[in-house]
Amino acid sequence: MSKSSLLTLGFMTFALFLGAGNVIFPPQLGQGSGEFFWPATIGFLITAVGLPALTLIAIGYMGGSEALTNKLPRAGHLLFWGVLFSSIGPLFSLPRTFSVSFEFIAKPFFADWALLPFTLVMAATTLFFALSPGKLMDRIGKILTPVLLLMLLFIAISAFLYPHGQLENTAEQYQSFAIAAGLSEGYMTMDVLGAVGFGWLVINALKNAAPNAPVVPNLIKIVLISSIAMCFVYIAIAFVGANYGIVESNGGALLSNYMNWIYGTPGVILMGVIVTLACLTTAIGLSCACAEFTSQNFKGISYKASTIIIVAITTLVANLGLDLLIAITLPLVVVLHPVAISIILLGLFYLKRPFNGLVYSLTIAAAITGGIVDAFKILGKMPAQLHDLFVTYLPLYQYNAGWILPTLGTFVLSHLLLQQNKKLYQSA
Repeated sequence: MSKSSLLTLGFMTFALFLGAGNVIFPPQLGQGSGEFFWPATIGFLITAVGLPALTLIAIGYMGGSEALTNKLPRAGHLLFWGVLFSSIGPLFSLPRTFSVSFEFIAKPFFADWALLPFTLVMAATTLFFALSPGKLMDRIGKILTPVLLLMLLFIAISAFLYPHGQLENTAEQYQSFAIAAGLSEGYMTMDVLGAVGFGWLVINALKNAAPNAPVVPNLIKIVLISSIAMCFVYIAIAFVGANYGIVESNGGALLSNYMNWIYGTPGVILMGVIVTLACLTTAIGLSCACAEFTSQNFKGISYKASTIIIVAITTLVANLGLDLLIAITLPLVVVLHPVAISIILLGLFYLKRPFNGLVYSLTIAAAITGGIVDAFKILGKMPAQLHDLFVTYLPLYQYNAGWILPTLGTFVLSHLLLQQNKKLYQSA
């Protein structure tokens, strides 16, 4: 596979992951971490970049996204993928790309009435790219991504040349163990879900570009290119936050106000264009992934029809009921994250071993239970007494990852008990 194709695919993969949330989180980390900037940033990169990268490589090693659930009954297969693509698709992540773009590029200059025409333009643009998935590598990797990277580089250089100032106080979560706080915030980007969904696109694009080339070695190179680009972007915009001296409500407001401070209205417009491009590339990728799953698993629904329906629902939700749907689906997304990680690890474990449905089911049940506990904590709905109990006795709970040890313990214990029962049965 040629170096130019690898670079283009790497840039395409990078652009698929660079949504609005990925631009908004790092400035807050950079501003809040103060003197602990590098430990917090390194922790953030390990989970925000490392986990999705390892997920893509694992999916390639297993033979593709569908291999994650190919040992489940068809109902279980459809349930997992249906919930995943509904959550990262038209019922949550996709409408957010439309509405966040509107907040940055249109709302500062127009009233709320502009939401409908703006989302229609976003829908038409998304459809233009998504209806030709075979051209994603060229259109995103060769056109949109380089433009986006140049704009982000411009912001990073501006922050270096024109620092606004620094906060005097370091945020509380970074004072005791900054790298752990960074790990937690990187984990909360939940890009593992995106990696599971985008696995279909990246591997198909790789196979189309080089049908006879080995998948895994080339996929590792593509992921490495994407990860280096993502690390550069995260560090650059975290650096902007570290050099901005006024507390803002979120990272998006910080970046917009910083650009306004230096360049005025043109700076605000540039920031809006950056966020819109980041949202657009993610919207295109999510639309393609959702449509590909639908067309492959439900006969009679073509890829084209699936794409149009998904984008239409996305536009409707973005205009009519996004806040309500976010309130409903955000807990589902939080629970789905540990389930997806568990399914990936179980898929790797059982790739060349006899499958055991009982161990699998118990492990997933533990992940769901732990995910529900974490969801209550993240959403601020955990009763005070239970919260205090979990802080004391549940490891990693304060880092929004309380599900990990109970799920791992359930898997190890059930697997060992099963092996012991087999030995007793064979010796009887």
